[in-house]
Amino acid sequence: MKTNNKKLLAALLIVAVFPVVAYLHAAMFEQSDISQSKKGRLVLEKKQADDSIARNDRVLLINGSDTCEVFASEGSAIQEIIEEDLDLDGEKELLIQMDLGGSGGFKEFVLLHLKNGKYETIWEETGFKAGDASIEDRDGDGRPNLYILYVDAETTPAQEKTAAFTLTNGELKPVE
Repeated sequence: MKTNNKKLLAALLIVAVFPVVAYLHAAMFEQSDISQSKKGRLVLEKKQADDSIARNDRVLLINGSDTCEVFASEGSAIQEIIEEDLDLDGEKELLIQMDLGGSGGFKEFVLLHLKNGKYETIWEETGFKAGDASIEDRDGDGRPNLYILYVDAETTPAQEKTAAFTLTNGELKPVE
């Protein structure tokens, strides 16, 4: 009789504990600080989607006990976040570079602009193969530009190229 009680108790523990362990596993994520300002801590949260290879990465603004989601990747892995004042208005824009995963090396880029205390998406592009971004003032005009080094797969042989953009009046435009 005692053996049956032990088996029953073990079975009940498995039924009761397994969902808790599964929940804790699903809720696990990795956080890393991007920056700190008077607005709070800007944090990258990386999380594997449950039962999938997709990512549920997001950028959060944490100020004390208040947490605000600034951006969610919707399945793509956030690789890099560059925080820089592209239009020299005193507020830093966020450039988010994501790996689309399984897409032949294509990257997605999203530029967020801080307006009236909220980040708004002002540019989104997915057409850069093996793209890597930087924000710098290469031409020496005192204004940073966005540069994306990518592979032009439409040429034979494929060639590395650089796309350059400038942020003017809230719009990201190609540099001519």
